[in-house]
Amino acid sequence: MLTGDRWVRITILASAYTLTGIVGLSLAIPPGYATAVWPPSGIALAALLLWGPRAWPGIAIGSFLVNVAVAATNASVTFNWVSAAVAASIAAGSTMQALTGAAAVRRWIGLEQVFESGSAMLLFTGLATIACLIASSWGVATLSVAGVIAPDRFLASWQTWWLGDLIGMIVFAPVFLTWRQSLQIGSKPRRLAEVIASFVLLALSAAVVFASPPPTQGAASPLTFLPLPCLVWIAFRFRPIGVALGVCLLSAIAIAATANGSGPFGGAKSSDSLLALQAFIGLTTVMALTLAAAVAGHRQSEKALRNLSTELEQLALSDELTGLRNRRGFLVLADQALRMARRAKVKCVLVFVDLDGLKRVNDTRGHAAGDALIADAARVLAHVFRESDVVGRVGGDEFAVFALLDEHDGATAVNSRLQAEIDRFNAQAVPSMRVSMSVGIEEILPTVDIPLDVLLSRADRAMYETKRRRA
Repeated sequence: MLTGDRWVRITILASAYTLTGIVGLSLAIPPGYATAVWPPSGIALAALLLWGPRAWPGIAIGSFLVNVAVAATNASVTFNWVSAAVAASIAAGSTMQALTGAAAVRRWIGLEQVFESGSAMLLFTGLATIACLIASSWGVATLSVAGVIAPDRFLASWQTWWLGDLIGMIVFAPVFLTWRQSLQIGSKPRRLAEVIASFVLLALSAAVVFASPPPTQGAASPLTFLPLPCLVWIAFRFRPIGVALGVCLLSAIAIAATANGSGPFGGAKSSDSLLALQAFIGLTTVMALTLAAAVAGHRQSEKALRNLSTELEQLALSDELTGLRNRRGFLVLADQALRMARRAKVKCVLVFVDLDGLKRVNDTRGHAAGDALIADAARVLAHVFRESDVVGRVGGDEFAVFALLDEHDGATAVNSRLQAEIDRFNAQAVPSMRVSMSVGIEEILPTVDIPLDVLLSRADRAMYETKRRRA
């Protein structure tokens, strides 16, 4: 049963296939079925990849209508039931080709990975190359059996058909598969200006190449590859969607000029010039998209590596139990903060804290209770000190804090705030899980240049002196 959404998608696909097919067949070689430019193959592949294989009737309907139109408007072909059967057979081949290509891409690459690396793009090209053998072989065989094409035109028709479908897949499918990226390539005014300038330059270089007179006596034009540096720039600067749109622009200019007999491929007879143009567009597209995919993959890898590096750094500098800095993290950040405090002439303080009674809790209630007590102590310290201060767990039951002092602040005020927070916490805690801390504080004057490890040792000795007096 066809749902409303499926009907809409089938209708859109059939309409797009029919309209672009009629445009493509305007460049067809006699008797009008094989063309060097076939956008519907790319549209069909993209539709099945984005909407799923259930959209296949749109391809069958569109292909049938296009080929009926060819038979009905071609003076050399008599339109009858045979023509309708030929159109239906060609539609079946085109549908099988799109279904096979979409299944192969999903199976061997994956929709999200097609343009994430150069190797994936090359594999996409290879799969498209093989898939396009289906419609070309099926279609030309159908025309040959029906007597529409002469035996001596079989190979030429097959070659043109196959190349036309292949170019359609690798030129037009990427545009639809990457269109969401177009919302990001020009998100900033400066970026948008660069996008516009790049495409204008590409269009101008293509116009210079393909608006020139055709070469004489088979001589190759040295300007043929002038647009390539523009595509390389677009590949490096923008996402694969930029290259896909750029290739479409280049193809449109090149096809229109070649059809009018100008440009480097305009000197030969029509079928030969379009075949030469096909090879140029195909190789250019594969090169540019592969480069863009490789650049995109490299950037994705760089981003993933930076994220991984950040995560590893966090793991290396953080204490898993409390979420505070571990000993290494505390020393690194406290040393940086100490250097900045000295440059800014700001007084600061180093606090060394020992959590009392942890061994007793571990022995009587287990290590889970001991871990909970350590976490409670960490929360107490986090409430007392600011986010800009450096708080760390530097040992099993030992904590250290590096904090900046206000103008009228001092060690006594810091100790009072800490003891007040401990009392507030203990008022709400069960007696066996109350927090008790021995604290040593070392004030640091900005004019005194003493290493951090020496200051930490002084605070440690002050903490043990406090513990001794309380014993």
